[in-house]
Amino acid sequence: MSRRLQLLLFTLGAAAFGYLVARIGVGRLFADAVRTGWLFVPIFLLYGVVYLCNAWAWWLTMADDPSHPPFWRTYAIIVAGFSLNFMTPMVNVGGEPFKIAAVAPWLGVRRAAGSVVIYQMLHTFGMVLSYLTAIILGAVLLPPHPAILVTLALAFAALTGLVALLVMAHRRGGLERALDLLHRIPLVDRLARRLEPRRAVLVQMDEQITDFYHRRRSRFFQALALEYVSRSIFMFEYVLIALGVGLNITFFQAYVIGGLTSLVQNIVFVVPFEVGTKEGSLYFMFQLLGLDPALGVYTAIVSRLRDLSWIGGGLALVWLSGRRAPERAAAP
Repeated sequence: MSRRLQLLLFTLGAAAFGYLVARIGVGRLFADAVRTGWLFVPIFLLYGVVYLCNAWAWWLTMADDPSHPPFWRTYAIIVAGFSLNFMTPMVNVGGEPFKIAAVAPWLGVRRAAGSVVIYQMLHTFGMVLSYLTAIILGAVLLPPHPAILVTLALAFAALTGLVALLVMAHRRGGLERALDLLHRIPLVDRLARRLEPRRAVLVQMDEQITDFYHRRRSRFFQALALEYVSRSIFMFEYVLIALGVGLNITFFQAYVIGGLTSLVQNIVFVVPFEVGTKEGSLYFMFQLLGLDPALGVYTAIVSRLRDLSWIGGGLALVWLSGRRAPERAAAP
C-alpha cells in the first residue's frame, strides 16, 4: 500500500473522528471523563489480566522445552510485543519478530519462531471464537432487521470456514502448503522464490505445530481456552466504562459491542490506527442496542487512553524482556 493511500485513509478516518467529536461536543466528553474518575484504574488493570491469559497461553506452547523462559519473562515479552504491534499500523506484526528474538536465547531461533507461529494461530483461533459468540448474542439482542440478520449470518458462515482452516492448520501444518500456494500466485511468486531455500525450516516448523496439537492436546485446549477467556475478560471494559457514566449495561450487551466492533476493525484494517473506524463502529453499535450513541465515542476515547498507557509500559519492557537469557539457560 502506497504512503499516499495510507495518508488518505488516515485523513478520512481522522475527519470521521473529528465529526463525531464535534457532533457530541468536547464538553460532554470531558464531563463523562470526570464522572468516570477512579474507574480508570480498574479499566487499566483489567487489560493486565488479559495479558496474563495471553502470556499463559503462549507459555504453554513452550512449557515442554526444558530451557523455556520463565513465566514472568514471557509476560514481559508479550506485553512488549503487543505494544510494538500497536506501533505498526494496519498490519500489526511489528511485535512478532521481537518475540522471536526475545525467546531465541532460550529456545533457539527455529523453535522460538515455531512457538510464536503456534501462539499467533491460537490467538487468532480464540479471537474468531469470540466473534462467533458476539454474532450469536447479536442475533438475539440486536433489532431483528433483515439486513442485520443477513449480515450476521454471512459473517457467521465466513468465520466458521476460518475455524475449519485453523483446525486443519493445527492438525496437518500449513506453512509448506502456503509456500506452494505462493508459487502459483503470479504477483507473489517472486517472494516464494526467495523463501524456497527456507523450505526445510518451514517443514520443521510445521512438525512443531502439529506435534503440539497431536501430542500435547490438553495443553492445546488449555491455551485456546485461555485465549477465549482473555477476549471475554476484555468485554468487561465496556461494562466499567458505562458504569463510570452512570449507565448499566449487561455483560452480554458488552460482548456484542466489543466483539462486533473488533470484527469490523479487523475487516477495515487498512485504516491506520483504526482512526474513525473504532469511534464510528462503537457509535452505531451503541445506537443499535438502544443506548446513547455518544457514549460509543467516549468508550473509544477511553480505550485509546488505555492503549496508550499500556503501549508506554510495554515499550519500557522492551529492554527488560529483550535481555539475553542466562548462559546456563540459553539454548544452543
